[in-house]
Amino acid sequence: VMRTLLIASGNSLRGDDGIAHRVLQLLGADAEARSVLQLTPELAADIAGFDTVIFLDASVGSQTVTLEEVPKPAAPSALTHVTKPSEIVALSSALFGFQGRALQCRVPVADFGAGEKLSLYAEDFAKEAAQLLARSGVKT
Repeated sequence: VMRTLLIASGNSLRGDDGIAHRVLQLLGADAEARSVLQLTPELAADIAGFDTVIFLDASVGSQTVTLEEVPKPAAPSALTHVTKPSEIVALSSALFGFQGRALQCRVPVADFGAGEKLSLYAEDFAKEAAQLLARSGVKT
């Protein structure tokens, strides 16, 4: 059985920045997932046992939901502040033998104002992202 882990990052108290967490809600309880404020090196251990990892995050300036391969990092970075999905994947590969597929789902957003509610703009894209992930084989 192929296992997929979804990692939603963003601050749900800053409007649309919490969109990744909303996508997880829309996918339902059957999806294996982690909700985090930001990406940290500890996630490298979490992804090691999965065949696929999908990083979900808000995307400023985008006009469409995208799902694409996580790029390979050009060079290793200092581990003081790992924030990019590519660095988490590289760390997991080096330390835990992760050899799975890594994807990034970017969801368009507009409003980072204080509050837990998404803008109507972002809510529509959250639904679109959940449908895209469901079609791509993520359990719902």
